[in-house]
Amino acid sequence: TLNYSVPNPTFNTTDDQRYTFRDLKPNTEYTFNIAAVNINGTGILVLNGMSTTLEEVPGPVRNLRKTASTGTSVTISWDPPEPSDGYTSVTYTLRYGVLDTPGEVINTQNTEETINSLDKGTPYLFEVFAGTTGGNGKEKRLICFTREKAPAVAVDTS
Repeated sequence: TLNYSVPNPTFNTTDDQRYTFRDLKPNTEYTFNIAAVNINGTGILVLNGMSTTLEEVPGPVRNLRKTASTGTSVTISWDPPEPSDGYTSVTYTLRYGVLDTPGEVINTQNTEETINSLDKGTPYLFEVFAGTTGGNGKEKRLICFTREKAPAVAVDTS
């Protein structure tokens, strides 16, 4: 349980009464108890609620690399972002496509994906970023090629 007290609170007395709590910890549950206060004392509790702050936005994935390729597939892997107490789980988004063209999107919990049905000998741009309920981290980019078709071998049959 965390207690948050507002130092020297001042509020507008308009119909639009609000207060923004700052410097709260990410991914933390807070309980809010609100009552009116005046020179005669504290009134009855008018709101008792709980709210959880959003998770922290993760950092970039680390060590993005191509781990395998064929003529029509590429396997991409990466390491998770630096660990943090500000989030409990991370999902990854992998965007890929031929250079300078919109591509496909894969959402995954894995740190390795194999992309199939690619064109032989073609450069592809792969972008990977980690995300939480608080938002997405900065993407990492990698350009790699699928393999060319193996050259024909001449055989002398004479």
